[in-house]
Amino acid sequence: MANRLRIELPDRGHDAPWNPEKALAIALADKMAFLDQHPEYREFQREIDRLLDKAGNSENRMTVLAMLMEGKLVELHQQLQKLNKLLIKSGIKPDVNRYLHTNSDLVRISNN
Repeated sequence: MANRLRIELPDRGHDAPWNPEKALAIALADKMAFLDQHPEYREFQREIDRLLDKAGNSENRMTVLAMLMEGKLVELHQQLQKLNKLLIKSGIKPDVNRYLHTNSDLVRISNN
């Protein structure tokens, strides 16, 4: 299940200073809109929020986020391995030439 989040950067001009409070408010509103459109991610977001609340400082929060992303990549890799085994069992030969394997990550090469 792939979801694309379209990010539009407003034209702030060269004179407008960056307002972190406004940026945070916009990000939180975007998060709530995304969760309204995709309620299946609410529980995962609650878990992320709970872990980040316990992290303490910003460095620890970044470490927590990196670990969460790595965990999801490992899960994705495991699912891809299962899918590959199913394809092999079914007699469908995966087109391995369309993929590049680096550091245990599977990166699709797109000709588009």
